[in-house]
Amino acid sequence: MAEPALNNSWLTNALLGASERRTESDPSTASYSSHLSPFRSSESSHSAAESERAQSEVTPTTIASGSDHLVAPFQPAHQFVAEDGEGLLDGALVHQKSRKGHKKSREGCFNCKRRKIKCQETQPACENCTKKNLQCSYPAPKTLKALQGSLLYSSTPIASVNLQGTPTIFSLTDMRLFHHFLMDAYPHLPVGNDSAWLSQVPLIAHHNAYLMHAILGMSASHLELLTGESLGSVAIHHRLLAVQGSNAALSRRVRTGSDGDALLGACYLLAFQASYMKDGLSEFFTMVRGCSLLSNQLRAEKLPMAFFLTEKDHFQFMEDRLLDLPVISPELVEGAQASLVAVQPLCVMPSQTEFYQLLHDCVEAIKLSSLRVYFKFISIYQGIIEMDPEMFHEFMDPNNIAMQLLIAHFFALQLVVAPIINREWAGRKRSTPLRFRLDQIYQLSKGIPDSYKSYLAWPLAIADAVMDEVAGNKPLVPRVPILRNKEWADPASAVLGWA
Repeated sequence: MAEPALNNSWLTNALLGASERRTESDPSTASYSSHLSPFRSSESSHSAAESERAQSEVTPTTIASGSDHLVAPFQPAHQFVAEDGEGLLDGALVHQKSRKGHKKSREGCFNCKRRKIKCQETQPACENCTKKNLQCSYPAPKTLKALQGSLLYSSTPIASVNLQGTPTIFSLTDMRLFHHFLMDAYPHLPVGNDSAWLSQVPLIAHHNAYLMHAILGMSASHLELLTGESLGSVAIHHRLLAVQGSNAALSRRVRTGSDGDALLGACYLLAFQASYMKDGLSEFFTMVRGCSLLSNQLRAEKLPMAFFLTEKDHFQFMEDRLLDLPVISPELVEGAQASLVAVQPLCVMPSQTEFYQLLHDCVEAIKLSSLRVYFKFISIYQGIIEMDPEMFHEFMDPNNIAMQLLIAHFFALQLVVAPIINREWAGRKRSTPLRFRLDQIYQLSKGIPDSYKSYLAWPLAIADAVMDEVAGNKPLVPRVPILRNKEWADPASAVLGWA
């Protein structure tokens, strides 16, 4: 019986709205041929040089056969080998097996080296580790070797990646976007997976066109956010192809770790790209839930993947990063608390009350410790992920005024606790400006009726203060000195740069 395919309705929903709002064109997806080359093992016989060398190293002996005298190499007692590979043992005809040839493994994984066995050197995991369900890791790979290994490992490699639907594989813009991804734009989540994003994902994308489109689309949105360049049409073009390709991949049964890496990598990239788009709020939360759903599915399949996926991995990586956390100003806490108290009477639906409680708990945690703030804030995302479909529909309903107000408070709160949350970036320089959170707050305020605008006073004050400080102006709200914290921002940084 065939295994059930992954439910891809959440990813299909990500297509809704974005394409209609941004482009009039109807980009088509190029067809990609795929094949799996057969690889067969064979036994090798002794070469002529080896035979000559063997004959020169033994003492000849004379074999009497009638009146003829033949000279043959010395053989073990009772055994003589004929030219055709057969010999006599005590008068019986036996078969002489040729020695099996082999090639030494020079760049094998750590597990195979420790076990002193030959490694297939396939990327991202060798066959030995796959059979044993071990985490396969290699020394720093040589690019060509790793690329060849990924071809052998992938279950559905394609001959080439046609990014534009034309014979041109890369345009100059695509090359620039790919370089920007490797230098600055690659995601910081899942925590502790920087090496996977920089080494394994680009190799896997070489054989999975939709993953390459996801890389280029996210990089285009990120670069547009940084520089203000008009890259929206390029970003949406790649995004649509990435979503279509991901849907097609989800409908097939996942067979290898590289397939899982491609799916999860594309999902994270689409989520990050949605967070950079001014009208990508619904798609962002949808893709966040999709990342969690897909991660759980891939963990259940126990695939040997390049990504670390478990919660244990996350907190192990974060353990040392959460030391000596900065303290959030009590004045900011008072403003957030007063604003949430004002919104509370509007929360009557279960989705509203539960989300309000998550925000309230996070604000209360600020009074106790910065470490507690981190866990309470990520629990807000966890609460969104665990919503049932009906509740999530209420959560994303643009006519749900109370929920829209709470979401605005959520983004403002993220700005306030950013010095703590940014520890997820570790020692990596943060090139992504938090200005996109300001865009989300301003975008939400446009859909709020004038009679409810007063409930947005605190979120808008936070957004305005941050914007003023980014621009180098004196903030209108002096009690929101977010960028002055040396822990995560240099006061002398550029106007658009949030280090």
